Amino acid sequence: MGSPEKLWQEIKQRDVSEGTVTVWWLYQAGIVVKSPGGTVLAIDPYLSDAVSKSYNQPRNVPAPLDPAQVQFDAVLASHSHPDHLDPDSIDGFASHPETVFVGPPMVADRVVAAGVDRDRTVALGRGDRTEVGDISVRAVHARHPFAPEPAPDAIGFVLDTGSVTIYHSGDTEYDSEIVDDVSGVSAAFIVMNGTAGNMNVHEAALLAWRIEAKLAVPFHYGLWRDEGYGPGATLDPSQFVGTYERLAPGAPTLVLSPAQPVTIGAEGLLGPHGPGHAAARAAAGTEAPVTS
Repeated sequence: MGSPEKLWQEIKQRDVSEGTVTVWWLYQAGIVVKSPGGTVLAIDPYLSDAVSKSYNQPRNVPAPLDPAQVQFDAVLASHSHPDHLDPDSIDGFASHPETVFVGPPMVADRVVAAGVDRDRTVALGRGDRTEVGDISVRAVHARHPFAPEPAPDAIGFVLDTGSVTIYHSGDTEYDSEIVDDVSGVSAAFIVMNGTAGNMNVHEAALLAWRIEAKLAVPFHYGLWRDEGYGPGATLDPSQFVGTYERLAPGAPTLVLSPAQPVTIGAEGLLGPHGPGHAAARAAAGTEAPVTS
């Protein structure tokens, strides 16, 4: 992985073909999404070391982007926990005057408390929608019980460019109500760490199967040392792949590599041989590992 400046320049300069989106993983649940119209938004980007202060969990990897350098059209936060709404990055994100902040009411309130004008926030509840450039954003169900810091209004997101749909689970336990809200998306990015009110790898694979995702992508790991996730954490994405393969033999999955671009079309991953192909190159090349 190169420098934060290099990654941001890559994102800015990336041309995204019609009928696709490009996604970069920022560790944990953080992703950047770029559309054919040039809209760039981030979901749950954690780019500081704030959690080392609040929960004594220092990040184990460098931040792939500098919040003061990026110019996102929107920052989406699925809930108010600091590894999703990064309190030490709000000022940096807000220094770009066009950036808006999107999330449930607790997120909007915390952004305002950090000094951002409320008219730069959009508060969403389940079923609500907003538009960011050529991307439609819909809030979907999540259930994230976490006793030390409750997040009763946590949500997930479905992004829709008119041809590509991406589900981002945020933090959530398995809940069949998510299936009511999400179906047949081009790609599903699903939490799998299995602690602190989240699905484990097997529950995450079951959800991906039930919503009939065309590409299943596990995430929410890799940011802290393994022991930092707590006892019983499920942090090996190959376990997700194994379970999903038993549920949906031959269905494509993607194991992410940080800061590597991934191109997604309406029918899932676009590799060198078309949608969902298993031969996308490994992290040493230009794509992340895929199975199908």
